[in-house]
Amino acid sequence: MLISLREITKTYRMGEVDIPALRGVAQEIEVGEFMAIMGPSGSGKTTLLNLLGCLDRPTSGQYLFEGEDISRHSEDELARIRNQKIGFVFQSFNLLSRTAAQENVEMPLLYGPRLSGREKQDRAKAMLERVGLGERMHHHPSQLSGGQQQRVAIARALINQPHLILADEPTGNLDTKSSREIMTIFQELNAEGITVVMVTHEDDIARYAKRTIHMRDGVVI
Repeated sequence: MLISLREITKTYRMGEVDIPALRGVAQEIEVGEFMAIMGPSGSGKTTLLNLLGCLDRPTSGQYLFEGEDISRHSEDELARIRNQKIGFVFQSFNLLSRTAAQENVEMPLLYGPRLSGREKQDRAKAMLERVGLGERMHHHPSQLSGGQQQRVAIARALINQPHLILADEPTGNLDTKSSREIMTIFQELNAEGITVVMVTHEDDIARYAKRTIHMRDGVVI
């Protein structure tokens, strides 16, 4: 089992008011799954993804990652897990605009194991080739289409050989053709054994996943 969530709650404090975002989510995700999370705005799906990615902490409940209870880990321990075991792909790509594709892909290596400059370049080149952008490694984001920018983001997510990829609306800013190409890459990565968890509001995108859960008002329905 890769992930086990046990009665996870998340409550945000807004002034004098408590806003419950998650209300007792219990879910298990197997190694090698491809899971989509769907639900209307405010249903808790992005909050759940942030918790899975160790970007936020639950208010209560237990989060087991590879059998390790990380619900109460220190910030440094959470940062280590994020860097070494989890890759992130966002709707807005989150690329550095003045930096070439290769350097964008290398970014997570700044916080990982010590590698030489050549080793970083070789690994980044291999990841870009894996997503079909080997010939564009020296292009800046402004010189790439939206689909190509998302491929760079996927290559960056893969650079530290993560066990889990989390994708938040990864096709939200893409046309239909580019969306299909991106989802095909996710399917290929999943076929290689990488676990993929994706938030989407599009039914046709969710169909690429092997399993879909639906959320409403902070619970899985």
